[in-house]
Amino acid sequence: MHGLKGQVIKVEATVRDDKEQCVIIGLPDASIKESKERILNCLHALNEDIDMKKITIHLSPADIRKQGTSYDAAMLLAVLQAMAKKPAVIPETTCVIAALTLDGQLTTFHSMIPTIHQAILLGFKKIYIPPIDISLFAKAADIELIRMPDMPSLLAHLEGKPSLFTDDVILLPPDPIPEETDSVPHACFSAIRGHEEAKRALTLAAAGGHHVLMTGPPGCGKSLLANAFHTILPDMTHEELLEVYSIYQLAKQARSLSGRPPFRSPHHSSSEGAIIGGGRHPKPGELSLAHRGVLFLDELGHFPRRVIDTLRQPLESGFAVINRVEGSDQFPAAINLIAATNPCPCGYYGSSERYCTCSDNARLKYMQKITGPIIDRMDFVLGLKSQSVLAQSAAETSEAIRERVTSARERQRVRYGMNTTNAIVPVKLFEERAGFTEAQRKKVADISFQEKLSSRASLKIMRLARTIADLEGTERVTDPAVEEALQWKLQAGRVHGALAR
Repeated sequence: MHGLKGQVIKVEATVRDDKEQCVIIGLPDASIKESKERILNCLHALNEDIDMKKITIHLSPADIRKQGTSYDAAMLLAVLQAMAKKPAVIPETTCVIAALTLDGQLTTFHSMIPTIHQAILLGFKKIYIPPIDISLFAKAADIELIRMPDMPSLLAHLEGKPSLFTDDVILLPPDPIPEETDSVPHACFSAIRGHEEAKRALTLAAAGGHHVLMTGPPGCGKSLLANAFHTILPDMTHEELLEVYSIYQLAKQARSLSGRPPFRSPHHSSSEGAIIGGGRHPKPGELSLAHRGVLFLDELGHFPRRVIDTLRQPLESGFAVINRVEGSDQFPAAINLIAATNPCPCGYYGSSERYCTCSDNARLKYMQKITGPIIDRMDFVLGLKSQSVLAQSAAETSEAIRERVTSARERQRVRYGMNTTNAIVPVKLFEERAGFTEAQRKKVADISFQEKLSSRASLKIMRLARTIADLEGTERVTDPAVEEALQWKLQAGRVHGALAR
């Protein structure tokens, strides 16, 4: 596995008369080097004569570092094939993915689900695995997942003998990490009083995968809106569920098999590596753990500036790239970023409730952590104010909004022919299929020139206009959709300008 992408490793073995020894080559890590003891014990358990035999196991390609115990069963099978007088014929579309116990039982290993998923994507048609629950892969067409309890059963099956998996065999858990027991409570949109403009912005953000920054005094409803946002996101598709579950396995994080998107809310003391991912052998960070869901950064002004700046590239590409001496890995990070911050350290700058006690220098230093490039990547910048307890919002529930959002997302999948959103779809594909008229393009270009907006901001206006049209259910982008998108971007500039003064 390189990040969430798999690569085929071919296992070869030779057995010759020599001093008794077992050697594994091909840049194995410590866990693979220890596999030789498991292999030797399994050979003894299978009554194979290895006296005065030198066993050499080669993992190819030899210039790629390998780690983990997923190669155990394949290495033992390669040795048995090399020792057999008439080895079984194993097609190129067959692979073996399992760890071993000392007596030859097939067992699970860390990151087993993403490994099986990648084997399917790489084109393998017959995959030998331990006896685990395979309901996650029930929709994989033309794929034969063969569950085997031990090596004798696997060998018998390869030779065409009847030794298929039976229901009497106890199923092993695919991951030793227990599933999560606590869930974050999320409020329904119908329970939030007022904030009609913010609700509209969040609905558009959910429909098109856009990013939102909310600012306002303490207690005005920023965190409540962010928590309610999760309830209007559509359920994940089966493929998305498998992708998200695989990321959590790679990160050794608990994750239930719920179809609801993930919601991550890291503390502002989180490090750069915790947010984007890292380590000597890179693991996913909070950005990737929020894939297909929400990354909520509360108190954004308290995050270190370096951490905030790491968000630049993933917000546009939908991927988090981690470069280390050992290599470079890429993890998916198609998220909705919802950020909230106070306008100053005390929180009351511009408020009519209390006087701000911060000096100009303290306030500017606080807001300067949120740099211009980050603001430019935000589709919505909302200035919130406290609402009266008597202000009652419209009674539209999260379920009703979610239905409209789900329909808008489906239109985007059909239009682009891939599982993506308007916010991160490649520019060339977006321009080909977005459905803008020349007059609409000219209007966006003219206003962008007048307001001195960047090229990125102009493109974001068009992406947002396409989302508004999708939410309305229209195939072509309408003039009112373009006008609304322009107003949202101009409002973002005004709010940011007021905070920076």
